[in-house]
Amino acid sequence: MNYQHINLDYLDLMSDGDDDMKKVMIEMLLEEVPAEVSKMNDLHQAANWVQLREVSHKLKSTLAFIGNPVLTNTNQKVEDIAKSEQGLEELPTLLDRITSTYPNALEELKTVLTATV
Repeated sequence: MNYQHINLDYLDLMSDGDDDMKKVMIEMLLEEVPAEVSKMNDLHQAANWVQLREVSHKLKSTLAFIGNPVLTNTNQKVEDIAKSEQGLEELPTLLDRITSTYPNALEELKTVLTATV
């Protein structure tokens, strides 16, 4: 299937052809990503740059499984800004980009999940 918002090459590699493992990993993504993005937005509102960097850093490995370069690159910028505390005015735009992009990727992941059941 041809997806617009995900590239599962890395997920396929890490699951080593095991559909059960792939299913577990997709379920984890569907649960974790919305919670982590919400947490990032809350931390931004609280101006808690240390924890924002930590959540963004943790999300980096999770987003690798989705294979969406917009999410991956934008999240990296959030982490870098939160770490350096330089360019903080860019965070609202970056977080909006993540918040508006990830639902499309998750919808495609749900399609994959349905196909692997």
